[in-house]
Amino acid sequence: MIYEDVELMKLTKELTVVHKEYENKFGKGSLNYRRGYNDPVHPNVEDIKQDIEEINNAIKTGKKLPTIDAELWNKLIF
Repeated sequence: MIYEDVELMKLTKELTVVHKEYENKFGKGSLNYRRGYNDPVHPNVEDIKQDIEEINNAIKTGKKLPTIDAELWNKLIF
């Protein structure tokens, strides 16, 4: 369990860095309405890894990730 917590902390830091890199490329707030794989209430190592990989790929290819319309986003229950 402790190893998993350490891994989760490491990946969370990496995800934060990747978010900043994405916003530097595509603009501040460009990830605001994106529904990724990571569940912030129940974080999971594999889900965070998948998010990092997808965001890194978007940065490398220069293709923005799909986002949800702001009006619809506000109707979602998390």
